Order: sequence, then C-alpha cells, then structure tokens
Amino acid sequence: MATINNAPYLLDTPPPPPRPYGLFDVAMGPMQFPVPAAQGGGVIYVPDTCEDDVFLYAMNCPPVSGTKTFSTNESPVSGMPFAVITSYTCGTIGYTFDEVEQKVRTRMMLREQRGVERRVWQGSPLGGIGGIAGLFQSATTLTAAACPTEAVAALEQALADNGVVGGIIHARPYMASHLANAHILERYQGRQITTYRGVPVCFGEGYNGTGPAGQAVTATTEYMYASGRVMIWGSEVHVPPLRETLDRSLNQQMALAERVFAVSIECGVWAIQVTRDCTTD
Repeated sequence: MATINNAPYLLDTPPPPPRPYGLFDVAMGPMQFPVPAAQGGGVIYVPDTCEDDVFLYAMNCPPVSGTKTFSTNESPVSGMPFAVITSYTCGTIGYTFDEVEQKVRTRMMLREQRGVERRVWQGSPLGGIGGIAGLFQSATTLTAAACPTEAVAALEQALADNGVVGGIIHARPYMASHLANAHILERYQGRQITTYRGVPVCFGEGYNGTGPAGQAVTATTEYMYASGRVMIWGSEVHVPPLRETLDRSLNQQMALAERVFAVSIECGVWAIQVTRDCTTD
C-alpha cells in the first residue's frame, strides 16, 4: 500500500518584490563613492544649482551708466558617512551559507532606502548606538497650511523664490492619498510622482511626518518639506564571512549586511505644517 505524505513541500524562497517607491527614485544616486577614503571622511563639493541672482538692465539710448554685478561662488555642501545595517539569525541551521547570505542581501535591497530616508528626515535617536541627527532639522519653517493644496503651493513657491533647480517635495506615505484627493498628483515620469509643475514628490517609508524640532504628528496635522537636489553615495554591500559569525556552541547562524552611505542636500530645506483635509479642492 502506498504511503501518503501530507507534509508541506519546501519551496525555494520566491523572488523579492521591487523596492518600494521612495527617495532613491527622486534623488541622484546612490552613486559610487569617488574614492575609498570618502566612505570614512564623507564628501564635499560646491554646487552650481543654488545661486538665485538674476540681473537686468535697460538697453537705453544713450547707453545706461554703471557697472554689471557679479555673483559670488556658492556655499559648499557636504555629506557625512553613515551605515545602514540589516541582519539575520536562525537558531537551527537549515540553510547553506549561500542561502543565508542571499537572505541578508535581499533584506538590505528592500530596506536600505528606508534607512537613508530616516537619516534625511528624522535621523536616529541621539541616545542610541551611533545616534545621528536628521538633515531636515535645519529647515526654514513656513507659515502653516490649512490644507494639502496650500502646503504644496507654499513649498513650490519657496523653491521658486529661492531659485532652486531640481527641487523635491517630501512627505510620509500617509499624505499620498490626501494629495491625490486634492488632484495635486497628476504626472508620472517613470517611477517618479510629480506635481502639475513637474516637481518630484517623495513619499518615503522612512519619513515620519515630524517637524524640524521634532514636533509630533497629531490627529489633524503633520509636516511636509521641500529641498534642493538630494545626492546619495553608497558603498558596496559588505557581508562578513558567515563562517566567522556562526555560533557553533548554540548551532546558531548570524549574518550581517552593511552599506555605507553619504547624503548631501543642495540649496536648503523648507518645512510646513499642514492640516490634513479630505475635501476635494
């Protein structure tokens, strides 16, 4: 008599889904570090996108008098290095070293963007291991907006008033439906979501909606930001040899994936508190 085996059949892990929409879709990068030493010391450069001077003069006859004005060089921007880490542990060895490494690399691929977004918006707790401040904490705060439409209008105007080229609007995913309901998000360019004016809008899963000074999200309000271009550099993903992270006394496999990043923001950052409104403008 044939034996019937009702145990589930163990499949290979299905392929991972695409990386979520976020900062990597609107920023420049991640790019390779220009030299290995930049992974420890960061990067600094002088941008060409932030000087907003525009000068006019009349073509009168007789000719006008005076001198033409020359703008100064732009202020340098920098990006200090930080690391994003993903890990894996299994109490019973059931996978090969190659399979374990693939698991921890997949986790990095799916989650590294969220880590970079946290660095940009709120950072990580300063009291924790390697605490780091968010880059948006230096933002210029605009007058609060009564609805999402006014918030986007104010942020786009701030970018225009300051002559920012390549600006980005940032919000947590909670705001995506509110902006769609207000008919603000109508253009798509590849994976980018943009406003009518063509400004990319980043709904980062790592963003938490807080203000520049850590003002908390409430039942009716949260913060949105506008910034100049965001530039990202990233190292190769490093996974220490798994034979060195195997606890043989407990038969426990541990794995770690680490990637070093540096982020710079050009031209400035502007913040606005917005009251969420479900009416259609």
